[in-house]
Amino acid sequence: MDGDEIAVNECKPIIRAFLLSWKSPLDKDPNFVTALGRGLDILRCFTPEKQELGTTEIARMTGMAQSTVWRLCYTLSKYGCLTPGRSPDRLRVGAGVLLLGHAAVLHDGIAQAALPLLKQLADEFDASVSLAERHGTHMIIVQRSEAPNIVKVDLHIGSSLSIGQSSLGLAYLSAIDTETRAPLMKLLKAENPEYWDEIQKDITSAQSEYSTAGYVFNLGRSHKDINAVGVPVISPDGTHVMAITCGGVRSSMTRDKLAGKVAPALKVVASTIALMLGSPSAAPAQRR
Repeated sequence: MDGDEIAVNECKPIIRAFLLSWKSPLDKDPNFVTALGRGLDILRCFTPEKQELGTTEIARMTGMAQSTVWRLCYTLSKYGCLTPGRSPDRLRVGAGVLLLGHAAVLHDGIAQAALPLLKQLADEFDASVSLAERHGTHMIIVQRSEAPNIVKVDLHIGSSLSIGQSSLGLAYLSAIDTETRAPLMKLLKAENPEYWDEIQKDITSAQSEYSTAGYVFNLGRSHKDINAVGVPVISPDGTHVMAITCGGVRSSMTRDKLAGKVAPALKVVASTIALMLGSPSAAPAQRR
């Protein structure tokens, strides 16, 4: 395995989050550049499960004409976003996408600056701690730290979690203003019509928890053996909201421990990270 392959493998979670989060607009928009949108649709076709694709497969997946796919793939290859696969008739994601993924995850240095804070919490409570930012209807983990001996779950930098079904998302939802929350709720309902009643119940419960205590619980919902608590990270001017969560195995990370010890420490870390997001001003977000 050469160095480029190693780099791609290490960054697969970042690539996946970056590519799969893009969505073409459903409505006509005079400002929308169709060719660019189609190019991004092509990049979305590549996943860890489908690392290499031919133009015929891409045409089938996107519904575009074969000739259009060929021209767009040629252009993406010129920019280093696509590169030849193991056989000459196939393509895979190139280093150009890696650069974009890294730029998003570094987030102006916030993710790097937050890592020591997350690690301190993880070690103190023998837990996992994640910092995430909203993209569409999901929260994307931009930084994460795990204590050495915790129960391992399939979460890492770049992982995408549903806003309505994770402590990160529930913390985010509980902190944003009504104007931002209302259209997001419509999107969540459209994406999860079968489970919407249950999701809406969890969201309402989380908003009540946040209104009372300034944090939200996830007690075995995402993983039956894991309890977690989430706190929003709100910029001083209230225009930027992220979220942070801390969780661990249910037998040791009880509700009382989360509320009495973990949540207060998590709030302190959230406040520290928040200062990196902007300068003070009137804050429309519901700070607690």
